[in-house]
Amino acid sequence: MIFKTTIYTTAALLLGAALMLPVNVAGNESDCVSSYDPSKDYFPDKVESKYGSGFEITYAGNAKYIRNNIANENYVLYQCGTPAPDGASPTPANSLQVGNWTKVAAIPGSKVVLSSAPASAIIEALNLQNTVAGSYKFLTVTSPCMQKQLSSLPRIEQTYATPSTRRRNVRSHGLVRRVSYDLDGQGLQWTFTTYGMSDPRSFSVNPEDASDMLGKAEWIKFVAAFYNKEAEANKLFADIESRYNALKKPASANAAKTNVGIARYNKVANGTILGWTMVPAQKWLAQGLSDAGLNAYTGDMRSFTSADDFHKAVSGWDILIDTSIEPLSHGGATIPEWQDLVNGYKLDTSGGRSSSSSGSSSLQFIDPNAVYRSDLISSTNNATDADEHLQVQPDVLLNDFIKLSSASSGAKDARWYRNMPLEVPVDWTSPSDCSN
Repeated sequence: MIFKTTIYTTAALLLGAALMLPVNVAGNESDCVSSYDPSKDYFPDKVESKYGSGFEITYAGNAKYIRNNIANENYVLYQCGTPAPDGASPTPANSLQVGNWTKVAAIPGSKVVLSSAPASAIIEALNLQNTVAGSYKFLTVTSPCMQKQLSSLPRIEQTYATPSTRRRNVRSHGLVRRVSYDLDGQGLQWTFTTYGMSDPRSFSVNPEDASDMLGKAEWIKFVAAFYNKEAEANKLFADIESRYNALKKPASANAAKTNVGIARYNKVANGTILGWTMVPAQKWLAQGLSDAGLNAYTGDMRSFTSADDFHKAVSGWDILIDTSIEPLSHGGATIPEWQDLVNGYKLDTSGGRSSSSSGSSSLQFIDPNAVYRSDLISSTNNATDADEHLQVQPDVLLNDFIKLSSASSGAKDARWYRNMPLEVPVDWTSPSDCSN
C-alpha cells in the first residue's frame, strides 16, 4: 500500500486519507456464474462518473459498456459464465482502424497484467493485488509491496507487427508499428495500460488526463468495474470526495493572487542548457491549486533561449514547481537536486536575483523557499509517486497544495512535493520497505 506515513495536523479526517486503506464491502458476483438468467440484473451495484473523469459507463443485464473518451476506445464487459451480449463485436486484432476500437472481455478479472502505475495504485486501494499475474517489463512503481510482488511475477514483452497504425500520444502523423502485449500461452486475461492501442486485450487507465481533481479519483470506479467491485469503489470515492470538499477553499480565498507556475530548464547530457520553458498547468492541476487558494499559470507554453527573458517572464510567480530532469552522459536521466536547479535556472540564491548578465529580474519564489518538485516519494528503480498514487488521491494532493499555500518559509511536510531550497531529501523506496 502507500508507504510514507505522515500525520496530518490540518484536520483529523485526513488521517485515513493518507493511507487510503483497502475496504471490504459486499458487492457483485466475485466469480463466474454457473447459469444464465436473461432477466437478471447481474450488477446491482453500479458506478457512475459525475466529474470530468474522461469515461462513461452504463449497465444492461449481464453487461457493462464503457466509453473511454481519453483513449478513444469502447469496452464491453460481461459477467463470466453468461454469453457475450448481442452486438458485442470486438475490433479484429489485425484491423487497420485508427482509434475507436471495441474491446470485449469476460469479468471479473483474476489474472491481469500491469503496464500502468495508476492502475497499480488503484488495485492496491481495492485490495486486489492477488489478481496481478504479471507486468510489462519496463513498468516501474513506487509502492514497496507492489515492487516486491512484481519482482516474482512474469515480465511481459510488447510485440510489434504489421500493418502499422497510429498510436495515442504520438505527435507526428506518421505510422508506427502495431503494438500489443504478449499474453498468449500464459493464461493471462488482459493488460491495464496507459494509452489506447491496437491490442484487443488491453484497457487504458487514464486519471492523469482527467479534467477534474475528483474526476481523477473516479478512475477507481473504472478499474473496479473490471472486478465487479463497484460497491467498494463507491465507498472509497465517497470518502475521498467528502475529504476533498471539507478541505476545499472558497473561490474568494485566492483573491490575494499567490501565483504558481510550472517550468523546466532544458539540459543535454554534456551539461549545456539549451533553454527554458514555461509549462501551463493542466486543467485538473489548475483547479486543485485554485481550491487551495492559489492561482496557476495556464497561459501558452513558452520557450526561451535567454535566461534574462525567462526570469522576466516568471518574475510574478510566488511558487515554482520544477519538472526538469538531469540527463546522464551514459543515457537516461536522474532527478535534480537544489544545486542543479540553481545552475539550471541561473539563479543567485543570495537575494532572489538572477545571475545572468543583466541581473535585473527579481524572482519572488527564492527568498520564501518556494521551489518544489513532485518527486518526494521515488523508487530506486526510477519511478515517482506523482505518476502513481498522486493521480488517484486528490484529497491528499489538495492537502499538499494547502501546505504550499500557507507556508511562510517553505513547506517541508508535504506528501509528494519536495522543497528544493530547504533540500528536503527524496524518500527512496524499495521492496525491502514492504511491511504488509
